[in-house]
Amino acid sequence: MDLEYLKKYQLKLAKKLKLEDKIDVKNVKFVAGIDTTFLDPYKEPTLAISCIVILNLEDFSVVETVFGQKEIDFPYIPTFLAFREIPSIMEAYQKLKSSPDVFILDGQGILHPRKMGIASHFGVITDTVSVGCGKSLLYGKYTQLENKPLAYSPVYADGEIKGYALRVKKNTNPIFVSPGNNISLNSSLYVIIKSINGYKLPEPVRLAHNFLTEYRKRLLQEVKNG
Repeated sequence: MDLEYLKKYQLKLAKKLKLEDKIDVKNVKFVAGIDTTFLDPYKEPTLAISCIVILNLEDFSVVETVFGQKEIDFPYIPTFLAFREIPSIMEAYQKLKSSPDVFILDGQGILHPRKMGIASHFGVITDTVSVGCGKSLLYGKYTQLENKPLAYSPVYADGEIKGYALRVKKNTNPIFVSPGNNISLNSSLYVIIKSINGYKLPEPVRLAHNFLTEYRKRLLQEVKNG
């Protein structure tokens, strides 16, 4: 595995980043959440399984759900997550019949040493509007947040603001929001807040995670039953 080659590829993709709003986020209605899991995360190769859920934010109803799966042998390596998860995500993406306004991915956007977290990687190769929403901080620094709902603080990396730490609910750890592609910094935060529906994670990503859990259980049962 040539990580130096992959770094150069990420830097090449980063040159194609567009961090301006391609859409009017005030009118965003259909938002997709993307999450990925693995049949056996400790085995190589293993089966990667991705889910994309599109919600109508007017009533948080599910518009479309698709799954993709792909056998992969790329291990988990920090800052190279896309190379492990993108193959199954693209399998799911190609099944979509509708076109959401924004994709939210469980992972980073430009909050990444080479500005190419999984949300940016996906957004560039598909030329879609994408936002990264990570459960932990990969890169950068931020000041302590107030312990109240929707408190946020800028995350600085390489001398500039690259994202936001957002505490969705009191007494919970923050999530980390950054632009993926075709969207600005502030609009990324706006989309995430608009997609919250009573839980820590944006509702499209939360549902994608839940649907994946059930899907994986069924696959494991099938393997067990032969």
